[in-house]
Amino acid sequence: MSSEHNKSHLTINFELYKIFYYCAEELSFSKAAVILHVTQSAISQAIKSLETQLGVNLFFRQGRNIRLTFEGEMLYSHIQKAYHFIKSGENAIHSIKSLDEGTVFIGASDTITRHFLISQIKAFHRLYPKVKLSITNRPSPQSVEKLKNGEIDLAIINLDPSAHYEGLEVYPLTQVENVFICSPERTALYTSTHTLDFLSQFPLICLEEKSTTRKVLEDFYESQHIELDPAFEFGSLDVILESVKADMGIGFVSRNSIDEALEAGEVKIIPVKETISGIMVAILLSKNKPLSMAAQKFFELLTFSDI
Repeated sequence: MSSEHNKSHLTINFELYKIFYYCAEELSFSKAAVILHVTQSAISQAIKSLETQLGVNLFFRQGRNIRLTFEGEMLYSHIQKAYHFIKSGENAIHSIKSLDEGTVFIGASDTITRHFLISQIKAFHRLYPKVKLSITNRPSPQSVEKLKNGEIDLAIINLDPSAHYEGLEVYPLTQVENVFICSPERTALYTSTHTLDFLSQFPLICLEEKSTTRKVLEDFYESQHIELDPAFEFGSLDVILESVKADMGIGFVSRNSIDEALEAGEVKIIPVKETISGIMVAILLSKNKPLSMAAQKFFELLTFSDI
C-alpha cells in the first residue's frame, strides 16, 4: 500500500506544482490565473487534481479568501524553495548566455600561448571581461588527450601530420616554419647554406620527446638517413633560445618564436639545403561535447582573427 502510494507521487505533473506555487503565493486562484494566462476554472481543476493525487486538502475557504491548510503550508515551504532554485538556475543560464559569467577551458603549449594566444586573450577579455579563461599549458599531444577526456573546451595545437584525430574537429589556423639557429659568433654557419649532414657535427639543442616540433625534427633526420643525437633537450623553446644565445650549440625552433631575438641580432638563422617541414597550428574541438556560449565566442574570435 505504502509503495503504491509513493509510486503515485512520480506520476504527478510538475506543472501542477507550478500552479500550486502561484496560488499559494497569491492566495488567490484568480490572480494565479492572470499570472499564468489560463482560466480560473483551469486553476481550480489543477489544484483539485493535485489534492487528489496527494490525498490531502491544500486550501480551504475563509470567507471570500482562500488559505493554506497545514499540509498546504508544508508543501508550499518546499515548493517555494524549489521554485527559487529553478529561477536561480534560469538566471545562471541567462548570465552565461549574455556572457556575464562562465569559464573557457583551453589547452595550449607555452609557445602557442605566448606567440599566438596572448593577443587573442587580451581581445576576448576586452569584449567579455566577466568571462574567465583557464589555460592549461601542456605539449600538443597532452592537450589532445585532455580534450578527448572532456577536461578542456578546445585545444590549440601543433598538428602532427602522422596523427589521426578521431572524434575531434580540426580547424587549421596558420602554418609555422621551423628553422635551425645559432649564435652570432658562428659566422660561418649563417652566412652559407649547409646540408643537414654538415650540421649534425655540431651540438644540437632541441625540444624533448613527445612534442610535435620534436616529432618533425625526428622525421626530418630520418628522411635524410641521419641519426638524431641531441646534446641538450629542453621542454621550452625559450630555454633553447637562451642556450643558443649562450653559444651552447645550434637550436631547432619554430620561426615565430625567435622574432625578437632575430631583430636584436641575438641569434641567426642557419640556411639549410634540405626542405624542413613546417607545422600547422590548429584548433581542435570535441565532436561529443558542445561548446558553451563563452567557448563558442572564443572559438569565433580565433577563427576570424588574422594570427
